[in-house]
Amino acid sequence: MPLSKLQFRPGINRESTTYSNEGGYYECNKARFRSGFPEKIGGWVRHSLYTFKGVVHTLMNWMTFAGENLLTVGTNQKYYIENGGQYHDITPIWMVRDLGADPFSVTSGSKIVTVTDSGFNSNVGAFVTFAGSSAVGGLTLVGEYEIIATPTGTSYTIASTTAANATTTGGGASVTATYQIPAGASIYTFGVGWGASPWGSGGWGDPWGGVSTIGTQLQVWSQATYGEDLIFSPVNGPIYYWNVDTTTYARGILLSSKANTLAKAGATGGTVTFLTGTATLAVSDPTGISAGCVVTGDGLAAGQYVTESYDGGTSVPISANTTAGSSGNYTFSYSGQSVPNKTNFVMVSDLSPFVIAFGANPYDPFDLTNDFDPLLVRWSDQDNAFEWVPETTNQAGEKRLNNGSYIVSAVNTRQEILIWTDAALYSMQYLGPPNVWGFNLLMDNISIASPRSMITVNNISYWMGTDKFYQYSGRVETLPCTMRNFVFNDINQNQLFQVVCGTNDAYNEIWWHYPTTDSHINNRYVIYNYLERIWYYGTMNRTAWLDSPLRQHPMAAFSVQNSYLSTDITAAATTITSTNASSFPTDAASYPRVPTLRIDSEDITYASINGNTFEGCTRGVNGTTAATHTAYTPVEFRVPNQIMNHEIGNDDGSYDFEGNTTAPLSAYIGTSDFDIGDGHNFGFVWRILPDVTFLNSDATNPKVILSVYPRLNSGSQYEGTNSPESELTGITYGPCPCEAPIETYTGEVFVRVRGRQMKFRLASDERGVAWQMGSMRLDVRPDGRR
Repeated sequence: MPLSKLQFRPGINRESTTYSNEGGYYECNKARFRSGFPEKIGGWVRHSLYTFKGVVHTLMNWMTFAGENLLTVGTNQKYYIENGGQYHDITPIWMVRDLGADPFSVTSGSKIVTVTDSGFNSNVGAFVTFAGSSAVGGLTLVGEYEIIATPTGTSYTIASTTAANATTTGGGASVTATYQIPAGASIYTFGVGWGASPWGSGGWGDPWGGVSTIGTQLQVWSQATYGEDLIFSPVNGPIYYWNVDTTTYARGILLSSKANTLAKAGATGGTVTFLTGTATLAVSDPTGISAGCVVTGDGLAAGQYVTESYDGGTSVPISANTTAGSSGNYTFSYSGQSVPNKTNFVMVSDLSPFVIAFGANPYDPFDLTNDFDPLLVRWSDQDNAFEWVPETTNQAGEKRLNNGSYIVSAVNTRQEILIWTDAALYSMQYLGPPNVWGFNLLMDNISIASPRSMITVNNISYWMGTDKFYQYSGRVETLPCTMRNFVFNDINQNQLFQVVCGTNDAYNEIWWHYPTTDSHINNRYVIYNYLERIWYYGTMNRTAWLDSPLRQHPMAAFSVQNSYLSTDITAAATTITSTNASSFPTDAASYPRVPTLRIDSEDITYASINGNTFEGCTRGVNGTTAATHTAYTPVEFRVPNQIMNHEIGNDDGSYDFEGNTTAPLSAYIGTSDFDIGDGHNFGFVWRILPDVTFLNSDATNPKVILSVYPRLNSGSQYEGTNSPESELTGITYGPCPCEAPIETYTGEVFVRVRGRQMKFRLASDERGVAWQMGSMRLDVRPDGRR
């Protein structure tokens, strides 16, 4: 018989059975399609030797006026600026407190330190910096510490790096504590609700309000550039401002605080006069003065502002009595109290530079701390991030949306801003004065998976919903997907808000990273190739993704929130309980290294995670020695938090604590079943002519393994028994009757395979291998019929 040339449709189709998808591909991992043919994806390397704290949920890249290429890294615990490979902590400060005398309590032999603060109201995972401390129990507690427990409303727990040598209380007479903003969770807390924060409604001067005990929600940041400066916000938190400062990397400050320091043009009050000990100013010109403006000048204590009882006249009430009588020119700032005190999402519009808060408290000059409205859109004046008071002389304003219960996210497109609520999609278009912005409902009864599940490419917006994919190109449509059931029948609906979307522009791809049903972190990806309009998938652990035109390669984050031992453990313990294991990888499928912990200097592998307990632990691996460890010793993942540059090389080039920098990427592509001849005869395949190239391989002798699996019919098992299941399909394969290596100069492979239908699989699991498959040919002869 003549040789049979095998040509398959590009893309993966899991919407039907493997037999009904004859002529196509059915399974893959770390493989893509380019020009219609499958190939292994590129590898990745570490972006920097430095690391950071917390699980990354957002990345953004921009260039300063001085040409510095900066990257924001927003984690559930911190906010960083990456420059030149170093991560600079600009996490805003929440408050600074004087703890008084001897606020530390320690116990001999323990690393636990209890800190007493009568005004404490932060949460677990936040960071505090102590200064002015003296030794207590052999410990000098100076510097930054993570809050790991909150035993009472007036105290909390931190962990020292060493154990105390006495049971005592101390620390000195003048200890100060600088608290960073409250931390968020690394995973979604089901039942609490999206945007439900661990803090109260807040208000001016105390933007986070009082931290409650309802639980902490997933911390996702939104950010945008304002000129070369940065505006950013955690979900359901206040808006912050960072003046570009690549010398000291000063921490971000509240946008409202920034507004309070800036004199408002035209708001001078004319001639201002007042007496000593009065809370009222007489002004000759009230133009531009509004409630919340900070007034500065002689006879006034610092920080005095116009109160909410101001009615716009020439008598201006202020927040405290004057210290001396005076008359003359005074400065009125922008109204910091009028800046939204919390938001779900913040952006700067591309068409006209407005700062826009999606979800905000309404503007009311007589109640500047009124309730948060999750469907309210508020915007600043054009070209002025600090003016949020709507006046006839500016373009600040607000609009409440009607469909849905909260705004999830928004994205700039070429001619409009798209706004997703949990139930609808809106278009926001700039009209100019007096209405400023117009809003149109594009579609209701739709869904969206997360605030990071959408992307706009070539003026078409794509996003993942809760049960299907969508696209918007002038109208909202369902995006056809040959993997819809495969994705949404095996996705953790309780963790949808962890879904992250990004592009890989060089390959015309949109990537969605998501958690499968048995995982609480992202462990799988699905790709839509918008040029070829095909889908494929694989396993990978990524919490954020960015393909920026300012960077040469796509960037993605692998990150885990470090934990602490809950109890002492012996050198023989095979179960290890930590304070928080929620963000640790659960298996090796999503990360191509055996999951390994680092406690002190010991490496420990684990088989599974049950709650916060690591089970099936093997102690003292990688040449380390099993040892005892005391409670509240840090528990780290052996591969530290890092940003990776993708599509470089052929391997996993992330690094671990020992500096081991490469691991092979296991990649494969598998076809659907195809008939031998017309399917009514048995066929005997005795020779295969491969068509594989190894261009761009680093290995000296690159190879792939070709496996052929025959079976009698579509209802029978593939030939053989007692073989492992595919980690993605769950299909049971028998011992392969044909499993042959294909190398650079392999011209033909001799096999003995008999069946009515069959499939084949091409796989590689060695370092340095790159491959692309073309069109295989089979030499088949009839072998009887039944």
